Amino acid sequence: MAQYMLLLHQVPNYTMDLPREKMLEMIRRYSAWADSLRQKGKLAGGEKLAASGGRHIKVQDGRPVASDGPYAEAKDVIGGYFVIEVRDAAEAEAIARECPHLAVAATNWVELRPIEDTSQARAAAS
Repeated sequence: MAQYMLLLHQVPNYTMDLPREKMLEMIRRYSAWADSLRQKGKLAGGEKLAASGGRHIKVQDGRPVASDGPYAEAKDVIGGYFVIEVRDAAEAEAIARECPHLAVAATNWVELRPIEDTSQARAAAS
């Protein structure tokens, strides 16, 4: 089985002004979708990421330097992720197309990335 990561991109704070009922409905959609994947043995993990408290680590003058981020002026941020286990890229894409994150089509999008299996490389390095 191959693993893929679904990175959930969105505009910053897109849920900030949602009424409570809409927010609860959104949470129910994500939960139902994730539960369905879990029951099928397709969900390996996933979480919502906190809206604040992130840090950027970059190299400056040869040394890692931390700064606040992500920034509110960013065009999009990653609000969460799912890791799925599938037969192939076509199955991963079919699952990504059903992600409730896409219900807000004007602002949200899903980045689908294969996860490399590095277990053989780690074993060879030991």
